[in-house]
Amino acid sequence: MAATLNATSRLGAFAAAMAGAELAPDVAVKAAICLLDSLGLALAARQEPTAVAARSMTTPVLRGLRTARVWANGTYVPLSEAVLANGIAVHAHFQDDTDHDSWTHPGSLISPVAVSLGETLDAPLRMVLNALTTGYATLKWLGAGEAVARGLIGRGVRTSPTFGTIGAAAAGAVMLGLDAARATNAIAIAASTTGGTLEPVRCGSDEWRVQNGRAAHGGFVAAELAARGVEGAPDALEGPKGLLRSLAGLDRTPEQWLRAPDAATMIGIMAKPFATLGDNMSGVLAAYLLHRDGIDLSRARRITVTIWRPYTEYPGTSFKGPFTRVVQTQASTAFAIAAMLRYGRLGYDMGVEQRQNPEIMSLVEKTTVLPDDVGMHLDATVEIEMDDGTRHRRTAREAPKSLVFQDEARATEVFEGRLAGSGTLPGEAGRLAAKVFASARNGGSMPVRMLLDRITSSHGENEK
Repeated sequence: MAATLNATSRLGAFAAAMAGAELAPDVAVKAAICLLDSLGLALAARQEPTAVAARSMTTPVLRGLRTARVWANGTYVPLSEAVLANGIAVHAHFQDDTDHDSWTHPGSLISPVAVSLGETLDAPLRMVLNALTTGYATLKWLGAGEAVARGLIGRGVRTSPTFGTIGAAAAGAVMLGLDAARATNAIAIAASTTGGTLEPVRCGSDEWRVQNGRAAHGGFVAAELAARGVEGAPDALEGPKGLLRSLAGLDRTPEQWLRAPDAATMIGIMAKPFATLGDNMSGVLAAYLLHRDGIDLSRARRITVTIWRPYTEYPGTSFKGPFTRVVQTQASTAFAIAAMLRYGRLGYDMGVEQRQNPEIMSLVEKTTVLPDDVGMHLDATVEIEMDDGTRHRRTAREAPKSLVFQDEARATEVFEGRLAGSGTLPGEAGRLAAKVFASARNGGSMPVRMLLDRITSSHGENEK
């Protein structure tokens, strides 16, 4: 039977099987880490203008059938509107987690569907974690070890909103308990209605946030339609006019698509400790260590950054100003390095408040970014040459691993920091995270609604 499956039906069969799967403990905990990361980001970004605009378009309703909450303010809205608004909010600061193989940000694509459907269905945490794991594993599988991802990027197609619709549909199929045939239709509908360009990231405009929210929403719609018997193209992924050939420009099905996705690949998801493109993250980690070394930057003559070549070629990373838009600073490798060297942090506020800071711009002018053909995506070096010829050098590999591959302690620390500005009492976020992790390790019986009750209780149900 398995030999007759094409890539589209193989992915559908995986999603159908995952609905009843028992996750390995380390996978369940990693899914819980990613869940808390997404929820915390939505609350932290509640004042970002695009997220505010998306919330203002929703229709407040009383809690009832097919309603879910907007995480940033606790307001009940129609389910589909909640998925869209929450997806935009998670992505609003460009700090949602990263999957390298697919070059995507899964948190804003998968979590809104799994959690909002989970709330509507009054599902236990176990079911939501299974859906999250399915969506994340689907994204990694679609990227095919970067082969399909790089094909899309080379044609100016952004991977997150392109793969994201399909990953969200897989997560939705798990939440809705679709059988293999209907889950395959969900995948097919998503694959045929997906996409987004890289132009917004290149120029620093706002709609890249909307791309991921729309992808989450599109995957949700695909799963809902499939549940109601709507059929999708049987060869939507690899057919003559399917996604692989039409969008990625590839004419051969990748080897990875000949096998089912692997839920354990969830473990490889990377957190983003700083609000910048994932392409800049390794360089910023090295700069973070240099800042902690206490170097006198007023004596810096030259800053040399060596980073994986594909990152230097991604739209927006080579831009060095003038910075007139926030996202230009988030995409720019030189700005990210300079801001971290100067301040030792890189939150979203840096691009809002400091993009014309003369101390940062002075360092940007001294910064040269060199492509590295030897290292990989987690390799980068930053070297500062001083006015007396001495050099200070740090590498990304020297940074604490938990900054990128979060453990429970690090995830709890980050969650507490993100909820601190939302009116959450000191210690409350930590206690909530502990309950989530305990439930994830012990069968996941905790109702996901209880988690949302706790994180939205301080906002007021009708706050806009």
